[in-house]
Amino acid sequence: MIYLKSYCYSDHEIPFIIANLDESEGYVDKLYLYEFNYTHTGIEKPYYVGAKLHLIPENLRNRLVYKQIDISKEIVESYTSGDLIHKINEPLMRSWFYNDPDVTLHDDDIIIDIDIDEIMYKSSYPNLIHLIRNSYQPYSIRLNQMFFRHNYLWTDCNFASPTIYTYKMVKNDKTTINGKKIKNRRDVNPRTSNIMGCHMSWIMPIDYMLKKFHQYSHPEYRQYCNREVLEKAIEEKKYVFDLNRPFNIEVLSLNDIRIPKSIQKNNIFEYELSYKHNE
Repeated sequence: MIYLKSYCYSDHEIPFIIANLDESEGYVDKLYLYEFNYTHTGIEKPYYVGAKLHLIPENLRNRLVYKQIDISKEIVESYTSGDLIHKINEPLMRSWFYNDPDVTLHDDDIIIDIDIDEIMYKSSYPNLIHLIRNSYQPYSIRLNQMFFRHNYLWTDCNFASPTIYTYKMVKNDKTTINGKKIKNRRDVNPRTSNIMGCHMSWIMPIDYMLKKFHQYSHPEYRQYCNREVLEKAIEEKKYVFDLNRPFNIEVLSLNDIRIPKSIQKNNIFEYELSYKHNE
């Protein structure tokens, strides 16, 4: 079996879920997707994504296993502590697949470990599968880094956080947190020699960006939680989190092959009307 595994926190991620299902069709058996009732920062939240699953085309939805998970007994409050987020809350969420009683894994099963806004290109799947079937170690997967808009390619960024591995490569990991197995493999070496997909980072409506600052793994960036600051950064193509970091943006045409076909739209967040119409 070949699995994509990920987790989600917001309904703005529906286009990325669709893109992952679409690009992986014919190669991946199941996408396991978990939504938790707490944020990375330990704040309780509703389940947002389940109510929007009907927007995913039916021919793709049959490979999606979406689960709502109550993590109240495991989560820790970490609103001001990036250290606690990275040591406890984030690894718990990333590893839930291995604590799912409905998942039975075998040594040769392939797991592609992604955040849901990390999308492998359909053309990359044969090479990725061949690579890991002939390897003895996990690989990080190099991606094009899109930032702020789905056609803004950040050419200076070398992003390779998602990983691919077989179950036998991680099954003997003994780490646990609050009684749960932790098999959190991100940013490993070696990396794939070629770019295999794209990372759609901070690509969401401004209202969702403002909300994200209070939920995600980097409280040190909360000082930039300001609508005008973000709007200006997007318009002027500035990396507001570190103005000294090189941030050269290539604006791609909307039909560029580096943008997954399912999100080659002027505004990908108009998905609600477009997918309702398609169904």
